[in-house]
Amino acid sequence: MSTILNALSAPTQYINVNGTNYAYRRFGKPSYIPLVGFQHFTGTLDNWDPVILDGLAQEREILIFDNAGVGNSTGETPDNVADMAHDAVDFLKALGITKIDVLGFSLGGFIAQYLADKYADLIRKIIIVGAAPQGVKVLEGFNNLIGKAMQKDPAERFLYIFFTATDASRAKGKETLQRLFTRTEDRDRETAQESILAQMTAITRWGSDPVTIDLKTIQHPVLIVQGSNDEMMDSDNSYSLFKQLPNALLSYYPDSAHGSFYQYPEVFVSEANHFLKTF
Repeated sequence: MSTILNALSAPTQYINVNGTNYAYRRFGKPSYIPLVGFQHFTGTLDNWDPVILDGLAQEREILIFDNAGVGNSTGETPDNVADMAHDAVDFLKALGITKIDVLGFSLGGFIAQYLADKYADLIRKIIIVGAAPQGVKVLEGFNNLIGKAMQKDPAERFLYIFFTATDASRAKGKETLQRLFTRTEDRDRETAQESILAQMTAITRWGSDPVTIDLKTIQHPVLIVQGSNDEMMDSDNSYSLFKQLPNALLSYYPDSAHGSFYQYPEVFVSEANHFLKTF
C-alpha cells in the first residue's frame, strides 16, 4: 500500500499482464477503494493535473496507468472502447484490486460507462469529465477537429482542444501546461502514432457503432463534470448523460471547454472529494 502523497514524487511502476507491460503510479492516503484514473485521447500518466491528483490523494489512494499501447505501456492499443475496458480490468485484477472508484476523462469517460454496465460489481462510484453517451453525432466531426488542432504548435493545440478562446480561459490553460510539465524526471513517452490512430477509431466508433449500453440501468452514483463550451463532445451531451443515469449529479463550469477541470482544479477537487465521501 502506497504511503506517497504527492503525485510528482510517485515512481512509475510496471506489471506484466498477458504479455503487456503496464506503466502505473500509486500514491495517496491508503484506502480500501482506490480512485482509478482513465485518461483522455493520447493522454499519459503525465497529462493528469498534479493539483487535482494531490487534492484527491489527501483522502484516498490514487492509481493512474497507461492502458495497452499508450505512453510507457507496451502492447497494442485497441480500436474500440470495449477492449480498452477489458484490458483495464485485466490490469486491475493483476494488482489484486477488486473494487474501485472511477475518474474517467473524455475517452476515459467512455470506458467508465462501459465498466459500469459490464463490470458493475467492480465499481463503487464514478466521476465522468468531458464525455458523452454512445451514439452521439458530434463524434462524426472528431477527426476534423483533431486535424485542425494538429496544424497548431503543441501549446496552441492544447489550448485549442481544452480551453475556450477567451483571455481568461487561455490564461488558465497556460497555467495548466506549466503544471503538467512540473515533473521533469521519470516522465512518460508520448503516445505512439499507431496508438493515436487506434484511439481515434475507438472514439468515432463510440458515436457510430450500435448503442449497447442502457444508461438507465446503471445504479452507481455518478458525478458528471462538463465545460460550458466543449466543442469536442458538445456540452449538451453531458445533460443527456445526466437525464439517463438514475443516480447522477451534473456540474457545468463557466467559460470552459473540454478541459473544464483543468481550468477549475480547486473547484473540481472540492466537488469530487465531497461526492466520493458523502454522496
